[in-house]
Amino acid sequence: MVFLRSLLFVLCLLCMELQAKPLTLNVEAEAAILMNADTGVILYEKQAHTLHYPASITKIATASYALKVAGNKLDQIIAADQDSVASISEEARKKSKYTVPAYWLIPGGSHIGIKKDEELSLKDLLYGTLVASGNDAANVIAQYVGGTIPQFMKELNQYLQEIGCQHTTFYNPHGLFHPKHQTTAYDMALVMCEALKNPTFCEMISTVRYTRPKTNKQESTVLLQTNKLIRKGQYNYPKAIGGKTGYLSAAGYTLVVAAEHEGRTLIAVLLGCNDSNERFSEAIKMFEAAYTQPKVQRILLRKGSQKFTLDLDGASSSISTYIKDDLILDYYSAEEPSIKCLLYWAKLHPPIAKDQPVGEIHIINSEGTPLQKATLFADSDVSATWFWRLRHPF
Repeated sequence: MVFLRSLLFVLCLLCMELQAKPLTLNVEAEAAILMNADTGVILYEKQAHTLHYPASITKIATASYALKVAGNKLDQIIAADQDSVASISEEARKKSKYTVPAYWLIPGGSHIGIKKDEELSLKDLLYGTLVASGNDAANVIAQYVGGTIPQFMKELNQYLQEIGCQHTTFYNPHGLFHPKHQTTAYDMALVMCEALKNPTFCEMISTVRYTRPKTNKQESTVLLQTNKLIRKGQYNYPKAIGGKTGYLSAAGYTLVVAAEHEGRTLIAVLLGCNDSNERFSEAIKMFEAAYTQPKVQRILLRKGSQKFTLDLDGASSSISTYIKDDLILDYYSAEEPSIKCLLYWAKLHPPIAKDQPVGEIHIINSEGTPLQKATLFADSDVSATWFWRLRHPF
């Protein structure tokens, strides 16, 4: 049956207004957010739009963009150039007033030991970035994808703007300190939402141990995951999909992590934590507050006769309608959807028989995602006018 849209209206005009009950939490991080990855609905936020230094959670953006641009070239072998592995002390960086390249490494920063002219695949570099948080791996990826690291940063920032990050500016691909390298908890949740759409990214962030193959410069090594939520131990969280940790003295401890339970994927971002383990316990607390919250059920339209009528050309009277079952919407109380109702009439001509399908009601959220629908049926027979029958004898 072909349906034609004939009416768009806000659902609250027809039924009771849906009421959200945001999660009540005490989160110690300076900034935090809990977001539904599929709908973008915010379940909890604290200073979510305040600028912070992200540290190594920057690498989520680097890896996500690299996979978007070059995800079909994971086996490509890349030679690390001098610019990608160059380093400078933090003291010298400060003395320069941060005029030296922001992507230069610092001695003692997290790395996977890449040497000049060492050859690694893009796949191994991405694992090195997301599993072991290698600053050097992030640089080599940026150099390959962008041609130069500065060009990569230009493209990355443009990409971040395109996905809605209005308050993020990154000066390097790894997250080492630069006074203008900043983001917000909300923006990082958006970055993670986009990243999770890529299956390769999801596989990488869920990896606990990765064996980096032997290269032209080094023997094979094992890379270990920095995210304790997916490792065995006190902070293991079975619902966690994976994520990325970060730390800088100026940033504190940071974390972006996703979890899934009963088909519901949530993203937690924590910035400015005082303790390394605090971010993991806080993330678990946020997820569990959401996953233990009961669903709310609302009857949007009760079964039986409806107010929707159609004046059909050639019909002897208006077509009245009914629905066979209640139109019900289930949602979690912290995730009140912003909803609209679309009414579609079928492509009809008289006569219309009682109980004949004549249209559909579609419930959608603010992003246009279908949530629920119901078929409208004719409440009674409607005959054709004599003039219609005269013009359409067959």
